[in-house]
Amino acid sequence: MKIISKFRDFYDYKVAKYGVDEKLVYTRKTYCEYYETNFISIYTSSDDRISEENFNKNLKEEVEYFKRNNCHKILILGEKLIHLFFTENGVYTQYDIKNPKSISEGTIYKYWAYFSDTKEITFNDEKKFDIYSSFKYVWDELFSYDRKRFLPRVNISKDDILFNEPMILIECLGEIFNKKNSSDRIFIYKFTYNPILSKLGLYLDEDFIWQSLVDFLSNKRSEKEISHEVSNENKILSKGFDLKTSFRPNMKKKHKGDI
Repeated sequence: MKIISKFRDFYDYKVAKYGVDEKLVYTRKTYCEYYETNFISIYTSSDDRISEENFNKNLKEEVEYFKRNNCHKILILGEKLIHLFFTENGVYTQYDIKNPKSISEGTIYKYWAYFSDTKEITFNDEKKFDIYSSFKYVWDELFSYDRKRFLPRVNISKDDILFNEPMILIECLGEIFNKKNSSDRIFIYKFTYNPILSKLGLYLDEDFIWQSLVDFLSNKRSEKEISHEVSNENKILSKGFDLKTSFRPNMKKKHKGDI
């Protein structure tokens, strides 16, 4: 993998182990956008998607920001979903949970489990925290999500950045009044593409990060190669056109009776 970036991150040195593959290029540019929704099912065709410029200009001052010490965020790494728990003791992941099964305990009716905003989680260092989550509908199946399952597939092109940026940090900033229903409040989610992990205080296994990125980029490359296997001629024929006459100027097929 070749990384093109204006910054360095802690896993970059793994290039010495794995080498540079010019065909797998990770253009690591950090930028963000926002979503205004009560659910994390995002539809790009709706007004819920907000650019960074639009947010800073029109919405930034209207948000009632959450002020919580212990909160749940999500990192999409390649096709994987990494759950992050930011606490006053540092950042934990789902790999640091002492008893992962305890996350879904007590959720008798799993489709109603998301009504609980917080859960007490004990980590491997014996620290316990009440973790708040704005992704509370995933509590009962916390470890079964990947990129494709977590992100929506309806009304979103496969070329959308949500499916093509190798790394995405998703967090809930706070709430805002719903413009369509003034008595309702909705969440504002921030999506940061290609975040600097070391700035977050997040130090996952470097080999795990590198391989996850390589696998993701390799799959994207394979998808593009497959889509290019169909020749232009075959594409024309598949649409019902004739190669000899359809694309030549001022030429028409001769029919019986023509002079």
